[in-house]
Amino acid sequence: MMAEYRKYAEKLNALDFYEFIRRRVTIVNPSREEVLRVLPYFPETQLADAVHAATCLKSGAILVTNDRHFEKVSRAGIIEVWSISRAIKTLLGGD
Repeated sequence: MMAEYRKYAEKLNALDFYEFIRRRVTIVNPSREEVLRVLPYFPETQLADAVHAATCLKSGAILVTNDRHFEKVSRAGIIEVWSISRAIKTLLGGD
């Protein structure tokens, strides 16, 4: 994901912002077992989404997205998923 951010930062002339983010990010690599635990909740074509979910599982992070591919894993209680609007309201004290 950081490689993607760097690519866009270069295109948008935002390398200073990228460096700001990079210095604060902790890289988390989920285990095979964590990926396999969440994999049944995703379509075969959505392996990247399963890896994102497994990363949240490993780190205990809340996934913030409006992507409906994460609904099943959230309903199963494996990871917590917030919509973008919920995250904004909650983090800014409006919830």
